[in-house]
Amino acid sequence: MKKINKKGIFITENAQKYLNKLIKKKNNSIGIEIKIKKSGCAGWKYHLYLIKKEDIKDKDQFYIYHIKDINIYVIKKNIKLIDGTEIDLLKNDGINFSIIFKNKKIDTFCGCGESFHITI
Repeated sequence: MKKINKKGIFITENAQKYLNKLIKKKNNSIGIEIKIKKSGCAGWKYHLYLIKKEDIKDKDQFYIYHIKDINIYVIKKNIKLIDGTEIDLLKNDGINFSIIFKNKKIDTFCGCGESFHITI
């Protein structure tokens, strides 16, 4: 597994605090994994997972971004899609929170905002 300290992903302070709590709360979590999967009417959607050592079958398929004490695992084929993304925390009504992704490479969103189109 190649570990890089690249500034291609950014995390706001609120998102960093929230993600650190999630990682520490789940035993054996070593970080988060960000995936972009084909989804929705616009083409792509971000997915965020807590990751454990045993989840990593092929260590060479990932890059690791180490940002603000958080290990962010990204499958190499998704680097071009994710590079430049900012992870932020959005407070919804009451006590609910949502992780949001801001990426300047995104061309358009679908009508409901769940998926996006990106050109590389």
